[in-house]
Amino acid sequence: MARTLASEGIYGFGLSDLEEALRLREAGLALPIILLSGFETPWLQEIARLKIIPTVVDLYQLGLLAAFSRKTSKVFPFHLKIDTGMGRFGLLPEELEKALYIIQENPQLRLEGVMSHLACGEKPYKEITIEQKKTFAECIEKIKKIRVKPRFFHLANSAALMLDKATHYNLVRPGIALYGAYPFEPQTSPVKLEPVMTAKARILSVKKVKAGQGIGYGPIFKASKDMKVALVPVGYADGYLRSLSNQGFAWVKGKRVPLVGAVSMRVIMFDVTGLDISPGDELILLGGAKREVPPEELASRAGTIPYELFCLLGKGSFRIYLD
Repeated sequence: MARTLASEGIYGFGLSDLEEALRLREAGLALPIILLSGFETPWLQEIARLKIIPTVVDLYQLGLLAAFSRKTSKVFPFHLKIDTGMGRFGLLPEELEKALYIIQENPQLRLEGVMSHLACGEKPYKEITIEQKKTFAECIEKIKKIRVKPRFFHLANSAALMLDKATHYNLVRPGIALYGAYPFEPQTSPVKLEPVMTAKARILSVKKVKAGQGIGYGPIFKASKDMKVALVPVGYADGYLRSLSNQGFAWVKGKRVPLVGAVSMRVIMFDVTGLDISPGDELILLGGAKREVPPEELASRAGTIPYELFCLLGKGSFRIYLD
């Protein structure tokens, strides 16, 4: 996926941890990599070696970076994160003046970019979003008054990228949109996305279940009639959420089939009554070229968000990348 993005002319990659950055560098990708979630002191040597751009999320980290850059006599580009209302990573706006003083007193620090993150990017007219945009704009004006001139300002996530041009500045950070999924109800989107991730599995066994018989642990499901059930060797150990017990569904032979019973560690079961199904038949667990298993709907049934499904499902599984 990284190679495809690189071929499309992106500026660089925003990653959450150093291990991901290392994998991209080992794969030969030389584009800028911004480490978005801060850093720990032991990481700095590797960050410098790999030419990673760290994000400073508080005054403590700014001090660490300044001390490290003085010790190594290296110019250190970094991004500064401001907490404009998310209540998570980032300097508080009232700490910005002190941060700018430290930056100006340490010329080996190069402020490459300034960023913040929206708590409700999917709701551009919500009070908190309006306030966050206002606060970020005010911080930018303060920064522009000093001799340090950041190259980038960035605020927009996937939702804001699609809904709110005022957040775009000169760098954006699409996340879930890269999967072709929506951070809000798909039917409300002004942009049509193409799904790019599909999770598939093969049926391992097909069995008959008599009316009144329980299926799986509990059993939390009992057959109301004679049924045919397909057993699929996927479970919560593979990231298929247990909260999808009796709630999930899959797509096989042109039909949606419901998940029956509890999600086990390594097996899930689907009602395939009336379908001509055999072991080895392939079914879609998530996604599909025509969104046969919409991630938004599956996530809603699991009581979560599509992001979690994308992060968990298929970890450790065989993957095929299509161009």
